[in-house]
Amino acid sequence: MFEKIKFDICELSFDIFPRALLEIIIKIGISFLIEIISYVIYVIKVICNNMKSILITGGTGLIGKSLIESISGKEIVIYVLTRSKARSENNIHYINWSPDKGKLDLSMIPRINYVLNLAGASIDGSSWTASYKKKILDSRVNTTKLLYDKIKRLKKMPDVYIGASAAGYYKKNTKVKQTENDKMGDDFLSEVVKKWENESLEFQKLGIRSVILRIGLVLSKDGGVLKKLYPIFKLFFGVPIGSGSQLISWIHINDMVGIIESSIKDKKMQGVYNAVTPQVVSNIQFTKELASVLFRPRYPQFIKAPSLIVRILFGEQSSLVLNGLNISSKKILDSGFKFSFSTIERALKDIYHK
Repeated sequence: MFEKIKFDICELSFDIFPRALLEIIIKIGISFLIEIISYVIYVIKVICNNMKSILITGGTGLIGKSLIESISGKEIVIYVLTRSKARSENNIHYINWSPDKGKLDLSMIPRINYVLNLAGASIDGSSWTASYKKKILDSRVNTTKLLYDKIKRLKKMPDVYIGASAAGYYKKNTKVKQTENDKMGDDFLSEVVKKWENESLEFQKLGIRSVILRIGLVLSKDGGVLKKLYPIFKLFFGVPIGSGSQLISWIHINDMVGIIESSIKDKKMQGVYNAVTPQVVSNIQFTKELASVLFRPRYPQFIKAPSLIVRILFGEQSSLVLNGLNISSKKILDSGFKFSFSTIERALKDIYHK
């Protein structure tokens, strides 16, 4: 009876052919057709409401999960690249990709406004064998290359690209605070970070506002260093490591999320920023504060985990705890960002006693 039915929605025109639709139902089944129709309705909703969207790599990590939790209730569509099966949960859509095979299809995303690249194998997730060091590098450099290759093919470029980096870029054990303009260090992590940042800087060539965040030690009870230290301190084994004088440049997870959100909103932010709090603490001070918050004794300063033992146990990886990082937060403060947790005491109390 009807050869064609025409729909006009939000400046979009659709022609529905009933006979063809019936043939599709017979071929693919009604349940799969419903999934397709649901996705089309979702796309129309995004376009009609002019909703913003963010594409996230590393969305299942500590920072990624915390950011998603923070923005999921807002008017924003979230796309998370995952090696797992594709799925959708409310406004969060998980898209399968395989960086190792160069597989990433962004064609199903109607518009990408923001890109957040957090991908990278954990630097303390395994022993630093030659193969794992290669994984640390490749999981950052190759994934960023793949992301760039796919983004540059889009008809419309994103408004901003935010690339994770690491405080490990800098020279270790310096007396003066390192700024974004200071030279890189000469160890393995410094080399990794430099190559990682070089790939992120490519996004500027596409005319995309780009922000690179050199992230310090992130504090959260849900992951990272505190999750590893918690059982040790609860068993009364929490003591300073090495000399204890090595400095720690850190940041509370909520402030880390806040800096990412500021990078999205503040169009003046561009270039490299240190994502660390103004307060730098020694390993001894950090240990004392953590012990106090967990109601554990503060041992005399001469009771420490000897550097030699740590090096024997962890090899090159021991540099993560035996070397200090003294990093400036002046640039991020000058951008107008205000830290909610600027002292280690306040940060740890919030994490464990709020």
